[in-house]
Amino acid sequence: MTSDLPDLSSVLTGPRTNVAPLIAELRERDPVCWIPGLEAWVVTRHEDVRRLSLDPRLTADFSAHEHYQAPTDPKAVQWLSAIPFRATPADPESLGRRLVSRTLTPRAIERTRHRIQEVVEEFAAPLRGRDGVVDLVREFTKPVSVNVIGRLLGIPREGPAAIRFHGLPRAARNVRPFLSAENRRKAELAALEVGEFVIDLIENRETLREGIITDLLAAADGNERATRDDIVRVVAALIATGTGTPANASARALLSLLQQPDQLDLLRRDRALLPNAIEELLRYDSGLVAMARFVLEDFELRGRTLKKGQLVILSITGANRDPRVFADPERIDFARDCRESMAFGNGPHYCVGIHIARTEIHLMLDAALDFLPPKPRLLEDQVRWSSKGLMSQIKSLPVDFRG
Repeated sequence: MTSDLPDLSSVLTGPRTNVAPLIAELRERDPVCWIPGLEAWVVTRHEDVRRLSLDPRLTADFSAHEHYQAPTDPKAVQWLSAIPFRATPADPESLGRRLVSRTLTPRAIERTRHRIQEVVEEFAAPLRGRDGVVDLVREFTKPVSVNVIGRLLGIPREGPAAIRFHGLPRAARNVRPFLSAENRRKAELAALEVGEFVIDLIENRETLREGIITDLLAAADGNERATRDDIVRVVAALIATGTGTPANASARALLSLLQQPDQLDLLRRDRALLPNAIEELLRYDSGLVAMARFVLEDFELRGRTLKKGQLVILSITGANRDPRVFADPERIDFARDCRESMAFGNGPHYCVGIHIARTEIHLMLDAALDFLPPKPRLLEDQVRWSSKGLMSQIKSLPVDFRG
């Protein structure tokens, strides 16, 4: 590690707003860097991140980590011992991915957009003509994402199941290597609560609305044989990612637009730019700082030896702002070719809900262009941040609608 760089372990795992300058420095000076405090390699160049995301010598399976600790609660083991969307040497395609891919039929995709639009309008309507300070995370991006995944799964909108769903813990569902003992326990308890909730939904499936859960049950009874526990793991993972990823990405996109009002005005004048603008905003800052991988066998990378069991952090920020791939990467350019962006992952670990996420982000930003006043003022000193593992999150995004 380059000795005069800051303490990267605290920067990458603690609350943060912008790690891009540090990652950029690392990408040029030490692109495969060992961080003692984190006991991990950080890889920051696009070429390396893209190649390693496809490399069979790395896995996303947490149990391959040299310091892996199994869940301490025996009841949590069945939900945390196998992660449905993470390829493993024994299951390179992942049962969860196969199941979900069979639910994304043309009819289901058409149904998906209608339901997302319905939820977005529900929370956008009260913001049109609003005055004063509005927290766009609390009043818009977060409730939209929570309600979208609920509608898409087919969870009843009212009654006991709806109340339980909205009260579910949003803690991490995985026992990650860098979690404290307290947060590991919270993750286990969260997994148990979500697992029990999904079991009750499946056992009382007559109360479910048509959606992903009913589609998954049909797929499991068809060509893809799957147990009840397999379905529970898949649904729990969809709840975890569906309530966090789109909300965070949308909040980060809104933040970028509010910080650069000329780009916000450009989108307002020409909505046709929106599809590619979303790809560019995600490239610029999706909130996903990095992806965790674990070494299955020793190999060399840029003169460094990565050893079996070690943690490797593939920097999405580093890859998506690498000037070798993206000209002037620190500038937002809605005309940019973003096909090399790593915002949704790559290879066997690409985002399984990529279509849903893109649709949700598109509809949220489109609605925001309508309800934001002509001169919204971001209260930047009041923006609140937190960090969960490798996901930098905005907890509060206050905007003065009075300009």
